[in-house]
Amino acid sequence: NYVGIFNTLRAPLDDVKVRQALSYAIPYQDIIKIGANGLGTQSFGTVPAGVYPWDNTVGQYTYDLDKARQLLKDAGHEGGGFSLRLTYTASNASEEAFAPLIKDSFAQIGVDVTIEALALGEQLKLARSGKDGQDMTLLLYWPAYADAGADNLWSLFYYTEKPSWNLSYWNSPEYNKLWDEASALSGTDFAASKNKYVEAVKLLVTEAPGVFLYDTMEIAVIPNTISGFSYNLNYPFWHFNYYELRAAK
Repeated sequence: NYVGIFNTLRAPLDDVKVRQALSYAIPYQDIIKIGANGLGTQSFGTVPAGVYPWDNTVGQYTYDLDKARQLLKDAGHEGGGFSLRLTYTASNASEEAFAPLIKDSFAQIGVDVTIEALALGEQLKLARSGKDGQDMTLLLYWPAYADAGADNLWSLFYYTEKPSWNLSYWNSPEYNKLWDEASALSGTDFAASKNKYVEAVKLLVTEAPGVFLYDTMEIAVIPNTISGFSYNLNYPFWHFNYYELRAAK
């Protein structure tokens, strides 16, 4: 899925109300329409749809500029009045297409955005420079194996002193504790583990160290002479199992 990660070490993004305001100023459906040609669904946190422990009860932000303006006012930034540096991966055509939508929408709440296209290595190097990094970076991320709790939820938002992929630098002991409990239960009590992960994602959405944009979709054209096709949700580069295909009867 696509996520826009805030650098929470940099003011005013160290204020949860500012991050929430910006989350309400994201035109999610337009981003899906322009960035994915309509082939996407708004994310529920950073777990892709259909992959464990995805859950649609964790909450989402809607596109609501009035709420965004009110939250900025509550945070002491009435009318916006600050600037952000946003980077995206130059080779990613989807990010190139939808990044201007974020800029244009943020401008409506008084926040000026400078967009920069960088090679992925440069983008990550900058993001990993801590407080000196960009304010917001766009990222396409997918779980390396069929457990986004152990990958996405840990890699992107679990706080460690030397983060590799936690480019937000969000430090939530409560989130870390929930993740630790969920991980410990994953091999013995699947339902309890899922519940802990869901609690963690709800906290993640509320605290908004990033904006959760959309989960990608795929088109598959299947001849009516073929049966047995089943899309593999867990592995983006292995879309289906060849050995399950049969001639249609």
